[in-house]
Amino acid sequence: MLKIVDDLWGRVLAVLMGIAAVYVALIMIAIIYASAFRFFGIAYSQYTIPFIEYGFLFILFLGSPWLVRNRGHVYIELLTAALNDHGRDILSRIICFLAGLVCLIWAWYTWLLFLERYDDMMAYDELRAQYDIPLWVSTLPFPIGFFLMMIEFFRFTVMSKPMHTGLAGIASDRIELEDTQRDLRETK
Repeated sequence: MLKIVDDLWGRVLAVLMGIAAVYVALIMIAIIYASAFRFFGIAYSQYTIPFIEYGFLFILFLGSPWLVRNRGHVYIELLTAALNDHGRDILSRIICFLAGLVCLIWAWYTWLLFLERYDDMMAYDELRAQYDIPLWVSTLPFPIGFFLMMIEFFRFTVMSKPMHTGLAGIASDRIELEDTQRDLRETK
């Protein structure tokens, strides 16, 4: 049952990462659109610029939980590589617990910030007030992203396999290489 829940949760995070990836593509199209129209002196939608700017926030916080889950974020294996397996396991779980705790704190405070801005429906981004985009829109992805990253970091504290592998350098690439080599050996 736990495996089914974990698989479903992984799919939810993959969908969020997919949405973030589509948003990146849409931002590229919006940049080309705005640049081309500006070059030719043609008026373009005034919402193109906030769509691009706010998009960076949504991309970051929608995609980050998936990166944590798949060990695709930036982390340093230098210290964990110097430890034995047992020491690395303990240190990895402590690091993940602390990272989850930091994400929980940030999720809480950014949730309060979101609520504060949501309660004041007359609050608009001062730099973009002419677009009539409520200020809470820019803070919506923060608590969601931090909360989801918190879950992923805490997940690594209880998993049988810790986040840190002890492979200094580009650990995720080495893990993929080892998994591929193992799969090839198993098929023979």
